[in-house]
Amino acid sequence: MASNNRVAALSAIIFGLACLPLSATGADIPSRGPVPFSTFDGDADGYIDEQEFNRVHNARVQQRAEEGRPMRNMSRAPRFADIDTDGDGRVSPQEHQAHHQRRQQMRYGGPPASAR
Repeated sequence: MASNNRVAALSAIIFGLACLPLSATGADIPSRGPVPFSTFDGDADGYIDEQEFNRVHNARVQQRAEEGRPMRNMSRAPRFADIDTDGDGRVSPQEHQAHHQRRQQMRYGGPPASAR
């Protein structure tokens, strides 16, 4: 059943990719590690809106699929609302940085080395 859910989720993402023009190309997106704020902020207005977030997220998923990388933990991928902590419909550089710090703490049990 979990396998069916993964297939359905991946199919939905691929379908979504076909429906959205991408402002970020695979060359702009690192295949590993956090995606820089500037990569998400396609219109360079200093914030990430949900459409920009989804475009980059979907492009990264597609990139990983093309590389043949496993699609594990897709259900735990952060959603826009998880990062937009003040709920104003856009992610500030501070929210983006705080999100990455939380992810590092969850993954390694402490702050990233750069924050020590």
